[in-house]
Amino acid sequence: MFLRIALAITLILTLSNCTAIALGGVAAVAAGSVSDPRTIGTQIDDRTNSLSIANALSKIEGYAENTNIDIDVYNRQLLLTGQVRDANLVQQIVATAQDNSYFSRIHNQLRVTPLANASTQAKDIVIANTIRAKLIAHDDVNLTAVKVIVNSGEVFLMGLVNNSQATVAVDIARNVQNVVRVNRVFEIIN
Repeated sequence: MFLRIALAITLILTLSNCTAIALGGVAAVAAGSVSDPRTIGTQIDDRTNSLSIANALSKIEGYAENTNIDIDVYNRQLLLTGQVRDANLVQQIVATAQDNSYFSRIHNQLRVTPLANASTQAKDIVIANTIRAKLIAHDDVNLTAVKVIVNSGEVFLMGLVNNSQATVAVDIARNVQNVVRVNRVFEIIN
């Protein structure tokens, strides 16, 4: 594995800038793909459909100025988190998501509330990074199998994990300062 990475870096350094950037992006995806429990095809499909749903949602009238939404896709599951100023807009967002047949499940965790301010968003970033750091430090959990999303202090954990890994991840998240609630959105595997 080390030899492949060294060869990729050498190749990138010897190529023109545009080619190097393209190959660098592929190398980064490939490096992350190795330890991800999803197939490479599923990873690509998840990313493609995440962009597709973001594009579809952006076309809803009033979406940009009345929402603060995170769109996360993991193993064909869509997680919508964030704030929306109007309940009718939530219905339009969910209906738009349901039009995409790729998703095996849609988790609607949108809250009808004022949009989060910069201070709240900064706290969310700190919470998410703290959880990720603790997951990296824990030998029993593969961070690439767990996606951490934080919105207004509410933590959402997605991924493909076994029961033991799910329990560890939830315990870690619950014990991080400023966490209001932890939500499991895991797919449990054996």
